[in-house]
Amino acid sequence: MIRQTLCKAERLYHRKLFEELLNSKSSFVKYPLRVVYTESSLPGEFPIRMAVSVGKKRFKRANKRNRVKRLVREAYRQYKPEIYSKIGDRHIDILFIFLDTKLPEFDTVKKSVQTLMDKIIERIES
Repeated sequence: MIRQTLCKAERLYHRKLFEELLNSKSSFVKYPLRVVYTESSLPGEFPIRMAVSVGKKRFKRANKRNRVKRLVREAYRQYKPEIYSKIGDRHIDILFIFLDTKLPEFDTVKKSVQTLMDKIIERIES
């Protein structure tokens, strides 16, 4: 059984991996999120590592940026068991970039994350 947690090993924080991810050409948008992903060159103990980015231009106050990051991480965490069952033995790094200038509702973020993750899995399998 997959635990519904999001520990440090599941987060993307290595500079080399982050730069590799930003140079990736694989990305698409499901408003209010843009996702950039790549198959990992340095596999970790978890099949998926993720990060969330919210620009300072979108939200000047750190508390609002942190709120958006919490919403995205929570949506991902809730959908994680389904993702892991579909992903197989691949290792993927994912970056979620928030695009909107208003604080979102959780339902909006959750639907967006689910759609994006399904699309990533679909693209990787084909």
